[in-house]
Amino acid sequence: MKKVLDFHKEGYNCSESIIKAINEENNLDIPVSIATPFGGGMSVGTTCGAITGAMMVLGATKGRENAKNPNEARKYGKLLMNKIKEEYGTFDCIELKRKGVSCDEIIEYAYDALKEIMDEK
Repeated sequence: MKKVLDFHKEGYNCSESIIKAINEENNLDIPVSIATPFGGGMSVGTTCGAITGAMMVLGATKGRENAKNPNEARKYGKLLMNKIKEEYGTFDCIELKRKGVSCDEIIEYAYDALKEIMDEK
């Protein structure tokens, strides 16, 4: 089983699990706490926590430090969102659950898509 799913089983929410696994694998220190309110679809069933966690990782790893630099993170975010939309047709936690998509399934998919995108130059 993937470490990201282990973290979820330990009690971390979807968003926290993504950040915690990426931190561990890449020797990063993205605060897991920033992801806490994003579990359960931003706490209200909207955008899935696994997706928001992956987007936060992209911001932390591909984002810019000042407004004078180009926003390169946007293209990576778009890649991630397009992959998820193509696979599931929605970003919403509540809709994913209605379609029978488990938290573990979307966590694993978002995590794998994120790693693939992070490896792109």
